[in-house]
Amino acid sequence: MKLRHLFLAVLCFCLLAGCQKSVEPSRYIMPDVVVAIAPFTQPTQTSELLSGFIPEGQKSVSAKSLAALDSQFRTKLHTDKHKYVFLDASDIRGPLAKDERGRRNALVTWAERARRAGADMIVVPHIIMLQERVGGEAGAVSAAAVNEDFYLIDARKPEALLQRSHFAEEQQSLVNDLTQIGSFFRRGGKWISALELAGEGMDKAVEELGL
Repeated sequence: MKLRHLFLAVLCFCLLAGCQKSVEPSRYIMPDVVVAIAPFTQPTQTSELLSGFIPEGQKSVSAKSLAALDSQFRTKLHTDKHKYVFLDASDIRGPLAKDERGRRNALVTWAERARRAGADMIVVPHIIMLQERVGGEAGAVSAAAVNEDFYLIDARKPEALLQRSHFAEEQQSLVNDLTQIGSFFRRGGKWISALELAGEGMDKAVEELGL
């Protein structure tokens, strides 16, 4: 019976994988375009958002976790195909810039930061929520969960938000959600860390934004 169950599980996985639609990558980033990569930040006020909302009871993401996210994201970028400029914390300090109407504006702010770095576009990664796994790989009391966004902004005037890649997921067991069988096998049948889960969102963004 165990072999039969395993066969059915693998069959379901193959069917689900075959049904997944391929993602058409962005065509905005051309070979001659310089793209700034902003460090991960966590918006805590509505004025800092480029879209979406801040969840109630949002918990702060540590500086250590933000640095780990930055390091992981940079390793996933195709630096051999695109011209990247990597920004650090000192490049994004200061209050939000104002738009033509005198209002604080996150889009204008990120575009200005990109232009100061000599970039035509900028990728802005926002981590809204990062919940670490409680427990081990074999069994977790509480699963890892992530809510993150990646924005592609054209910094050339007039500034424009070109594309958004959104990833929000909490790992589920097969007992709770059988539709997650594809993810279950892809993750090696184990409970992964929040950083590993965030990495899946990064892979999605790299593909969708054409990075």
